[in-house]
Amino acid sequence: MSKHVPTLLPPSDTNPAMASVGSVRSGDSVAVAAAVHEIQNVLTSVLGWVDLAEVSQDAAVLARALPIVRRGVARAASLVASLADPAASFGVRDERFDVGVVVTTVRDLLEARCAAAEVTLRAMLPAEPMEALGDPDRVEQVLTNLVINGLNAIESARQRGAAAGAIEMSVELRGERVAVEVRDDGVGIDPSARARIFDPFFTTRVSEVPLSAAVRGLGLAVSRSLSEAMGAQLDVGVARGRGAAMVLALRRPRTESEGVMPLSEQGTEARLRPGVRVLVIDDDPSIRELLEVALSLRGARVRVTTEIDDARLMLAQGEVDVALVDESLGENASGADFLVEMALIAPGAGRVLMTGAPSIDHVPTAARGIMVRKPFLLDDVVRALTMALQER
Repeated sequence: MSKHVPTLLPPSDTNPAMASVGSVRSGDSVAVAAAVHEIQNVLTSVLGWVDLAEVSQDAAVLARALPIVRRGVARAASLVASLADPAASFGVRDERFDVGVVVTTVRDLLEARCAAAEVTLRAMLPAEPMEALGDPDRVEQVLTNLVINGLNAIESARQRGAAAGAIEMSVELRGERVAVEVRDDGVGIDPSARARIFDPFFTTRVSEVPLSAAVRGLGLAVSRSLSEAMGAQLDVGVARGRGAAMVLALRRPRTESEGVMPLSEQGTEARLRPGVRVLVIDDDPSIRELLEVALSLRGARVRVTTEIDDARLMLAQGEVDVALVDESLGENASGADFLVEMALIAPGAGRVLMTGAPSIDHVPTAARGIMVRKPFLLDDVVRALTMALQER
């Protein structure tokens, strides 16, 4: 039976949807501005939750804020890396995910920021999980931009004396698509501006304080580029009364496939198959210890080493189901080169490369199959190992 394994879709210089963002090189003003725009969004939300936790001194608020802050810091780190290699950073994955989980994540991330602006942020979700195809991280990025645009529209409406203060995200099936609609009761979209709202640096926002040309007018341009790169559609929805609506139409899976990774449930850890044998090769003792403990708790039998010769022996003796190898193993050893060699020593074992480099141009093509980038979340490592096991 055929397997469906999530794949990495690298940005293409020939993809017109990514021409303004993903195919530019380091130093390009649009790419740098796009990264700065996204970093500011993430940091604003993180600071909002930190402030809320400090002010409230409530244990429940703190418990809710910590995972949101952790996720935000990881996102900001990946965006900082995009300043060194914008083209690589705007690649998208193609995998199956629960849209409701992503919408809930966006609501949690921006709830404190909306509350500070006296705006109600609601998420209307279906009773059952609704699956789509695409990159859940990029969908989160797009929806975050749409909610923040809604906040700006509400601020503009209030400046004109109108009563406004609600943003709603909803999920529903529309034909062969899963539609996520973000609706606000703000100032709306002028018909004369509708054709240009997805242009880079175009903005309808009026402010007494001059906005930096590097960070304004990019949210919708970036969002449409990312949407089209995932095979999704982003457009203006039908406004009902005052305000505006934006609709992200995601691809819908047509059939079940044996190799599809199980959906992660919110609030649970990703786990490995009980007893799977994982070899970790890393010269950093703190990361080595972290992975040994974390993967053991998630059901694996873990062995760690810093020595390539030890790893070769374990592989030759058939003691490894999947290897997790750091790209840098000291001055005289390359994890990427070892993964290429490993394909010959143990072709039946799965392979995952860990890297903190902003670009992978220097990595041999044969070692680029499945990777996790530092800083990573532990669940990202587990999912990468699961994918590598499926590909064996």
